[in-house]
This record gives sequence, C-alpha cells and structure tokens, in this order.
Amino acid sequence: MRLGFHISIAGGLTEVVPRAVRRRCTTLQLFTSSPVQWERRPLHIQECEQFLQQLAIHDIHPHFVHASYLLNIASPNPELWQRSVDHLAEELRRAKLLKAAGVVLHLGSVGKEGRITEGIDRATRALDAARVQAENDLPLILENSAGAGNTLGTSLAEIAQMITASAYSDRLQLCLDTAHAFAAGWPVHCREGLEKLFAELDATVNPERLVLIHANDSRSDWNSRVDRHWHIGRGKIGREAFRMIVNHPRLRGLPFIMETPGTEEDDMRNMRAIRRLIARDIRPPLPN
Repeated sequence: MRLGFHISIAGGLTEVVPRAVRRRCTTLQLFTSSPVQWERRPLHIQECEQFLQQLAIHDIHPHFVHASYLLNIASPNPELWQRSVDHLAEELRRAKLLKAAGVVLHLGSVGKEGRITEGIDRATRALDAARVQAENDLPLILENSAGAGNTLGTSLAEIAQMITASAYSDRLQLCLDTAHAFAAGWPVHCREGLEKLFAELDATVNPERLVLIHANDSRSDWNSRVDRHWHIGRGKIGREAFRMIVNHPRLRGLPFIMETPGTEEDDMRNMRAIRRLIARDIRPPLPN
C-alpha cells in the first residue's frame, strides 16, 4: 500500500516532489496546470526530467495526472464537448511526458435537462476521440461521481457501459473516490455495503480495472449527492469505516491518494490519521 496526496503544482513542476516529501508521500497525484483555466503553459523537457529524478530519489510511485475540472466530455454543447476532447488529448500527451501511470478524469454532466444515456454515448465517444488524437496508450482512469448536477458515474453500471462501448476499453481503468461513493448512496461506510460494492464491481467492471483509491471523508450526508471532501475520520464516513476500508484485502495493494482540504499541516494530520488506522502488520514504512 502506498499513501499520498494530490499535490499543488503552484510555482512549477519542480515544487511538487518537495511538497510530497514533507507530507511523507509514497505516491502522488497532480494537475499539469491550473484546473480552472483552459490555457496551459508548456511543460519543458528539463523541468520534466528534474521532476522524474526527484520522484526516483524519493521512491515516490506510482504518480497520476488529474485532468482539469473544466472538462465535460458528456456535454450536449458541441463546442464544449470538442474543447474537452482536445484538452483531454493534450493531457494524455503531457502525462506521457511525465511518465504518469494514467490520467484521472471526471465523467462530466449532461446538464439539468439532459439524459444520462445520451451523456454516456457522448462521454464514450470523447474518450475514444481523445485517445486517437493523442496517439498514445496511457490509461484513462474513470472516477466515480457524487451525482450533483446530473453527472455521470454515480453507478458502476454507467461506468461499465462506457468501458464496454469504447473501442479502446483495454486502456480504461477505474478510480474509486470514497467521498463521491458515499454521497452517491454507495454504503461504503459499513462492511455489508462495502462487500456489496465489490460484488457489483465483479459483475460489471473487471475488478482488475480498479487501480486507484481517492481516500476522502465526506462532509456531506450519505446519499446527499453533494461532493464535499473532509478530513480522514472526521466526516460522515467516519474513523471506523476508514479502518475497514484501508485494511480490506481487496484494497491493500492499491495506492491511496487523499484530496482533503486545508493546509500542509492538515495534510500531515491526515497522513498520521490514515496510517494509524492501518493494521501494524500491513502498515507501510514511512519514507526516508
């Protein structure tokens, strides 16, 4: 098991690993540019090489790129849909340059009046179009959603439909966000519910596609459809539920990345909190 955070790229790519080291990360996730702006500055080869050297020195792996929040691959607006495809293709190229394990992305919204079935078709076409445009085989990692705003990915069945329909299904993987799952009504906070989730995973999406956990507590209630991340053990999912999650045999070998709010000090407290919940015999050693 490897533990880490989504790390800010503010100040440049070379600032990412030092921030991760201070947080005692052994895995990490990052944006390659501002997540709320379409325009991006180029990644320079020398900067990327330095970033990769820093990762190797500190034994931080795997690392993931998260796509911009502006993307909406399910949008019924043709201009926004195409812009999202173009942006995702460039994200695949940038992630390849950074030797990332994959690009994590939200699956978008069909809008207030939209139909989920049509959104699934548009999202699938976008995933394939971005793949062709990028001309690389880096995995796209589909993240489940909380459901606010008529977003896709509130069920494994929706994600499975995209994977089945894609011409490049072998390069599609899954990220499970605990806060999103909880808010969408997945009962991940109890053992019976977690086992039910794994049974559904086995029946819909190949469990081998699950490659990443976004470990976030929830400030929102169960089945609220409201996406509000909170500190580990201090939200509505709770400490004992996280103890069950981090120790579950089906999840022990996966990287856990936290996207909890706040400061560096908050991150360090969350790292201590999640480590304390892991049984001693499987608790990963702290990095040097």
